[in-house]
Amino acid sequence: MVPYEPIDWGGKNVVQDQMVNLSLIPNEEFYQEFERGFNVVNGDLTSATYRALVNFTESVNYPRHRWFYYREGFSPELVNALIKEFDVPEDGLICDPFCGAGTTLSVAHERNLRSIGFEVNPFSAFVGQVKTRDYSEKELMLLEQVITELVTNEFDYEVALPENDYLTKIFGQEMLFELLRIKEFIIQIDDAKVRDLIFLSWLNSLEPVAKYRKAGNGLKIKKKANKNSALSPRDQILHQMNSTLEMIKVDLASTSSFRTEPIIYEESAMDMHQFLQGEQLDAVIFSPPYANCFDYTKIYYMELWMGDFIKTRSDQKDVRMKSVRSHVHATWPTRYENYYLSELHDVLLPAVRSQKLWTNRIPDMLKGYFEDMNVVLNNIYKALRPGGSCAIVVSNSSYGGIIIPTDVILAASAKNIGFTVKEIEVERLIITSSQQYKVTEGLRRFLRESTVKIQKPYET
Repeated sequence: MVPYEPIDWGGKNVVQDQMVNLSLIPNEEFYQEFERGFNVVNGDLTSATYRALVNFTESVNYPRHRWFYYREGFSPELVNALIKEFDVPEDGLICDPFCGAGTTLSVAHERNLRSIGFEVNPFSAFVGQVKTRDYSEKELMLLEQVITELVTNEFDYEVALPENDYLTKIFGQEMLFELLRIKEFIIQIDDAKVRDLIFLSWLNSLEPVAKYRKAGNGLKIKKKANKNSALSPRDQILHQMNSTLEMIKVDLASTSSFRTEPIIYEESAMDMHQFLQGEQLDAVIFSPPYANCFDYTKIYYMELWMGDFIKTRSDQKDVRMKSVRSHVHATWPTRYENYYLSELHDVLLPAVRSQKLWTNRIPDMLKGYFEDMNVVLNNIYKALRPGGSCAIVVSNSSYGGIIIPTDVILAASAKNIGFTVKEIEVERLIITSSQQYKVTEGLRRFLRESTVKIQKPYET
């Protein structure tokens, strides 16, 4: 069997498009009452925006953070502000249970703070590891030598196309052959840290030279030709790699070595209790996958398969099975069903089930998502020191015209566990689809991306 599965070349927005039964949609009074017990700070936001600290866009201006554009990340500024707000001590320990490409860990590294991360996506974990390492003068000199060899090498290696027709479709046969030849050169670099820097630059070249781009929950064919399409495939790849490597060299030359490097476990946040002993964390800062049906094995399909982070369909399934149930592209076994929240289980889920949805798996996905997140919150509570703080950057979503107030649900779950909920700070409003614009009229302030700030009491 060919080791891949078809890609959904389209994708859904955070706010989905469905037929709506208006009579069963919870009204404004329900949402107001649900959040009444929490301090919701909205900064008088009146319109949607993509420019906010919860957005990764600003990270392109920060050393190391800009080595790979990881669109699900948030701004280093937000992490810095939270570390300051939480008054993390100089010898403190910070954790990110969904560390992605390592924004929280990178900021902790820059501040000489100890940090621990968990990430199930092996490609994301790799990016985080490369960004947060220290590199010696000897390694930087070797990097220069390898770059020179990279530019002058003819890459006449014998390579075979992978047994995955979608990769040929994504890149075209000639470009794919050239990518594999350069990859073969990289694999043969002896120094592991230098090899990983070069490999990261190669991974960063994949989307710019591909015929497809990341869009929604997968890949879409590009409407315009690649910027450097007049160049040969080899020169297109090397141009992109050189852009990344120039950034890396500049950033490494401008930063000194640090006291400690983060520890990154390629494990699920639901299993983090197996790696943390007692109440040892001073702060937890993270952004989990949103309950928006996005499957990151689809979004990062190019990097995962081309980088050999997954080699078979079974590998891809394993990554999905370890992840939070935030999408409908897998069927998980029953787990963590001892979780109940009346607003979710008695009002919101029945309302969603009553609507005509684009897939009937959505209600079960939502139920599973909050069950999994409740386990994560329990793990965090047990691992935090008394008085330790936690910030969760998360987005609300909407299905069948039913707004799912994820920020308030997580705040309520945290309160039931024993946390003190300090505030829900609204960072930005999000955009609904045109089909649901009228349906959500009067409720749009609940369509938002927020930072939920909670604290473990000093006396427990």
